[in-house]
Amino acid sequence: MPPRFQLDEDDDSVHEAAVFIKAPEYAYAAVYSPLRQRIRQAVVQEVEREIPLLAAIQKRYRSPLLDHIFILTGMLGNHAFFMLALPFLHLFGGGMFSRGLTFVVLWSIYFSGWAKDYISAPRPASPPIAQITRSPAHTFEYGFPSSHTTYVVATIIYITHFMLYEWDSSLASALILWIVGLFIVVGRIYCGLHSFVDVAGGIVIGSVEALAFIKFYSQLDALLLSTPGPLYMAAILYVALKNIPKALDLCPCCIDSYCATSVTLGLALGTWMHARLPFLWWNGVSDSIAWDSSLSPLKSAVRCAIGLVLVVAWKLGSKKPVTAMVHNYFFDPLQSDCDSSFSLSSDDKNTATPSLKAAKDSLDQPSFLIPSQSAISESSYGTHQLMASSENIARIPIYAGIGIMVYVVAPVLFYFLDLNPVKTLS
Repeated sequence: MPPRFQLDEDDDSVHEAAVFIKAPEYAYAAVYSPLRQRIRQAVVQEVEREIPLLAAIQKRYRSPLLDHIFILTGMLGNHAFFMLALPFLHLFGGGMFSRGLTFVVLWSIYFSGWAKDYISAPRPASPPIAQITRSPAHTFEYGFPSSHTTYVVATIIYITHFMLYEWDSSLASALILWIVGLFIVVGRIYCGLHSFVDVAGGIVIGSVEALAFIKFYSQLDALLLSTPGPLYMAAILYVALKNIPKALDLCPCCIDSYCATSVTLGLALGTWMHARLPFLWWNGVSDSIAWDSSLSPLKSAVRCAIGLVLVVAWKLGSKKPVTAMVHNYFFDPLQSDCDSSFSLSSDDKNTATPSLKAAKDSLDQPSFLIPSQSAISESSYGTHQLMASSENIARIPIYAGIGIMVYVVAPVLFYFLDLNPVKTLS
């Protein structure tokens, strides 16, 4: 039987879609290094061992009410939530804390995505596990580690540090935060999207990442605000994206990594520009957007609306022209050296935008083709097609533009519309 994508065509918010069906085992053994294959097999075996327990948990506790509750908590980790929620941290003058938290959240997507592509372990098998999600795209991703768990743990550790050691908050308030996080993590198992080992992997990665940012982010922030700061951030992004492991299957995890890290590029550039526009400073502070609790609720609400409109308008309005510019004026990625076991349909080649449907169609072949040795040595197989598409390369300036909207365009509008607090220092 050829490897296939199995999709649930039902648009209901609660659906039971089969997991992304992986390539045959002999393909992984032929393409991946011995170490990578050993790690992958260990994770896959553990996931398979947990399946009876996961199925029993769903059978015992599943209900329509819990389905909808955990679907909603799962939405706290999608693109729309990050794009719409994170800017408010900055619009309310969060400064370095907000930038650090944004880096923690978005780079957790990169680190978990990197691990997913490297290990290439599927989600718990469905059936017998029922996958409960609003987005069928989630079922196309690898399972280990859980991205939701990674970012939840990293975020809560980072915030807890500030609550207890910087803001002198009560232990009870920090405990509430951890209870909410626990509820989100438990939901990943309840919804059948992750196993216990997936969650454990996310906890480890998220914890290490959070501790690293707590220790070093202030130095990184100062470096990015220095004169060559944007060049440093561009170099970090280039190295990070260049070294995403190529996965044999068409897992879209790499696309999430491009989007998330590109936002941090724009955030660093936007802050750098803001710090060089003195008329935007408030009380001598150059790296935070002007805000104070003395600002009226109406003005604060108008500022939020402006920021939200700018982010959404940029995201929606820039996609087509930026993608066309990348495709037409820089390069045609589908003409690059790419030898893969997956092929795109003629329609997809014309638009250079490999999609999940194209992935499904491309896998409907009489046999699975092992990539050539040259393709393996050059990592030019599998997800290379997704990463090299003009649509994906265009995501870098598109998502970077969000940071410019928040730290440059929005503050300029606040200044000229008299939506800033009154300065108390000369």
